Amino acid sequence: MIACAGLLAGVLVVLSQSAVQAAPTRYEAENSPAVCSGTIDSNWSGYSGSGFCNGPNSTGGYAQFTVNASAAGTATLGVRFANGTTTARPANLLVNGSTVQTPSFEGTGAWSTWVTKTLSVSVRAGSNTIRFDPTTANGLPNIDYLDVETGGSPPAGGLPSSFQWRSSGPLIAPKSDATHNIRAVKDPSVVYHNGRYHVFASTTNNNGAYSMVYLNFTDWSQAGAAQHHYLDQTAIGAGYKAAPHVFYFAPQQRWYLVFQTGDNAAYSTTTDISNPQSWTAPQRFYPNGMPQIIRDNIGSGYWVDFWVICDSVRCYLFSSDDNGHLYRSETTVANFPNGMTNTVIAMQDANRFRLFEAPNVYKVAGSNTYLLIHEAIGSDGKRYFRSWTAPAITGPWSALADTEANPFARANNVTFDGTPWTRDISHGEMIRSGTDQTMTISACNLRYVYQGMDPGATDPYNFLPWRLGLLTQTNSTC
Repeated sequence: MIACAGLLAGVLVVLSQSAVQAAPTRYEAENSPAVCSGTIDSNWSGYSGSGFCNGPNSTGGYAQFTVNASAAGTATLGVRFANGTTTARPANLLVNGSTVQTPSFEGTGAWSTWVTKTLSVSVRAGSNTIRFDPTTANGLPNIDYLDVETGGSPPAGGLPSSFQWRSSGPLIAPKSDATHNIRAVKDPSVVYHNGRYHVFASTTNNNGAYSMVYLNFTDWSQAGAAQHHYLDQTAIGAGYKAAPHVFYFAPQQRWYLVFQTGDNAAYSTTTDISNPQSWTAPQRFYPNGMPQIIRDNIGSGYWVDFWVICDSVRCYLFSSDDNGHLYRSETTVANFPNGMTNTVIAMQDANRFRLFEAPNVYKVAGSNTYLLIHEAIGSDGKRYFRSWTAPAITGPWSALADTEANPFARANNVTFDGTPWTRDISHGEMIRSGTDQTMTISACNLRYVYQGMDPGATDPYNFLPWRLGLLTQTNSTC
C-alpha cells in the first residue's frame, strides 16, 4: 500500500475575530481545486465523496493548499486520513514557507478506518500557502478530504499557535573603556519608561569575567550610539553579577534589578531608573542559600536566570538549572522581596537541553492567560525558545509552540534582511506594555530583544561574541 502525497489546493476567507464562526468548508481530495500527485483510489471503504488521494511512499510527495485571507486570523484545519500501518507518518506543516508544526499521522488500525486530525494555524491577510511535507520515506497517509474552518478566535489570549518574526541586525555591541575590555553583550532586560528604552545586560570581558551594563535611548535606531554605564562602578559592586531583570514594583514605588551572583538570586533597588549610580547594594532573596529541592536536582548544572512576576496576591521567583528543571518560589506581595519559600519544580524535561535556561513569564493583557517561554538547545546545537500558556502563574502549562519544528523563536521562523547574522535566538526579554511587576504584554505585534552571535564563532561559552538584536512578530493575530 502506498501513502497519499496529494496536493490539496483550496481558498478560504478569514473573518474578523468578532465575526460569527463560519461552518467548515470541505475540500475533497479527488475533486478540483484539490490536486493529488499520486492516484485517486476507491479500493478502501469509508471514504467521503468518490475516492481518496493515494500517493507514493517518499518524502518528495506533499500536500499543499492556498489560503487567501481577507484579514489575519486563525484557521482550523481538519485533515481526514487513514494509515493502515502501525508506524506513524509525520509531516512538516509549512505556512508561507516556514515550518510551524510537525503533526504525526498515527496508525488508524486499517486503511478503511478514517480519522480526522485537527490543526490550528495562523494566517496573514492576503495569500497564504499551507503545505504538508512528509518527513520519512513512508510518505503521508491516504487523504480523504480537508475541512477548513475560519473566523475562530485566536487561541491563548490572542496569541497564535505558531510564530513568525523578522530580525534586526545587531543593535547593541560591546563598548570598551579604560577599565572595561568588553567582548560580549548578552542577557538583555528592557522596559520602556518616560519615552526611553532602558536596557540592562550582562557583559563578558576578554578574560571571560561577567559584569552588567546599563544604557538608554529613545529609538532602537539610536541603540548603537548609546552610552554604556558599567554597574560594577556603582553600589552593585564588582564581582560576578549577570542576567539582569528589571521592573517597577508599584506597591513600593521602587525599581528592582534582579540578577544572579553564582550562588544566589540578588536584587538592588532605586527610585530613578535613569540614574545608574542610584542603585543600592545587592541583597539576597534566599538568606539560607540554595533551596534543598534545587540542590537535589541541579546535578552538574548551574543555578541561573532569575525572573520575578506577581499577581494581585503573590510574587513568584522563577529560575533554571541548565539540567532540565524550572523552579518557582513565592512570597506575598506585601512581604516582597522577603520570604521567598515553597520552592517547587514548575516544569521539567528528561532531556536537559530541551529545558535549559532563560525563563520568561508574562501576563497577556486583556485575558486570563500567562505565557512562559524558555530557552532550549536544539538538535543542531543552536539556541531557541519554546513556549507554553496557562490560566495562572502556577500553571498548569499547556504547550503553545514548543518544538524545533514549531518554536516560539528559532532560526527557522525568523527572517533576516540580508545574510542572517546569527543562528542562535538566545536569552532575552519581551518589550512589555507596562513596567510593573505583573509583566504584562500585549498579544499584538510582539517584540523580543535577544542575544545572537556570529554563526562561525567557536569560542568557549564565556568568550562567545554575543550581540543584541530585536525580533518583531510578523504574524500578529490583531
